[in-house]
Amino acid sequence: MAPFSLDVLRKPTRSDLWAASRFTLQTVAAVLVSYGLAKALGLPDASWAVFSALFVIQGSIGGTVTAAADRVLGACLGASLALACIFAIGLGEWRTVASLVAGISVMGIVAGIWPRFSYGLVPVAILVLAPGIEVVEDALLKVIAIALGSGAGALSSLLVLPQRAHLAAQRQLGHAVADCGALLSACMTKMLTRDAPDLSAAHARISDALAQAGKMARQSHPWLRRGSPPHRPAEILRQVERLWYTLAMVDRLSGQPLSERAGAFLAEPVHDAAREAECFLRETGKALARMQPPPSSEQFHACIHAITDAMDRLHAEGGLTRPEAERTFGLSFAWEQVSHGVDELLALLPERA
Repeated sequence: MAPFSLDVLRKPTRSDLWAASRFTLQTVAAVLVSYGLAKALGLPDASWAVFSALFVIQGSIGGTVTAAADRVLGACLGASLALACIFAIGLGEWRTVASLVAGISVMGIVAGIWPRFSYGLVPVAILVLAPGIEVVEDALLKVIAIALGSGAGALSSLLVLPQRAHLAAQRQLGHAVADCGALLSACMTKMLTRDAPDLSAAHARISDALAQAGKMARQSHPWLRRGSPPHRPAEILRQVERLWYTLAMVDRLSGQPLSERAGAFLAEPVHDAAREAECFLRETGKALARMQPPPSSEQFHACIHAITDAMDRLHAEGGLTRPEAERTFGLSFAWEQVSHGVDELLALLPERA
């Protein structure tokens, strides 16, 4: 197991601070609303409502509404199952243990098949181990409190700085695409200058953005994406991941710099292509974040064609050693894959007018 390092605690960005502030305000609002309603309705234990409000808040409207619905449904299932075990088996001494085992076993199977209902295990355990004097009334009050807290969480997500999941996913994907351009440029610089900078930080930024985008994509719902392009964030996410995997190959390839002869021959077209790719992917990332038409890729592809032409001339001159030929072929193949990956990504974005 790798030792813990403070390096994993990257410096928070402005978007990180904004997301944390949104989460905090939504959570505080949900807790206050759930506690106030529980007291106003005279519920004997407001903690169930407050805890439910705390744990349903997610990073988006869709995620919070889904979590709230799952929590209420899980609570209803768990409470119903607990009551069934109590009335069928009973309570006291060995009966309590038998009711607990039966309830947890059945609810465990349900949660194993449908993990979204896993919260149902909590009311099963609580109602069997600590039933109130009026068992049915106690179960009903707990379900009402859970529904109240979950509803307060969903309401705060809708009213306090609301964020739709697919828009958050688009922003993170835009950051990832822009960082891919910077990574590609750094790889080419590394290959041409024989410098060996550590690109792990660049990969970490892309990985983090893709992880956040994936989380938001899973929370995206069609009914919250009205007016959006037909492509789901998950489709764009897969394509950006493929582009990043290609750049991981380019990174490994850049660990073996070109020979002086090949480097001198290819330096200008590769440098121009890297600079153009970085600018193009940065602007494409901005367009993706806003789901707007991307910039024209004509100049980007022209620079890649310039690399191909330069390599053809280099090979036509002959005299390359086998390692040199393999390395230049690898470079050409890498740029072809980057071009292909970019084209597939652009096909998922809005078309230019």
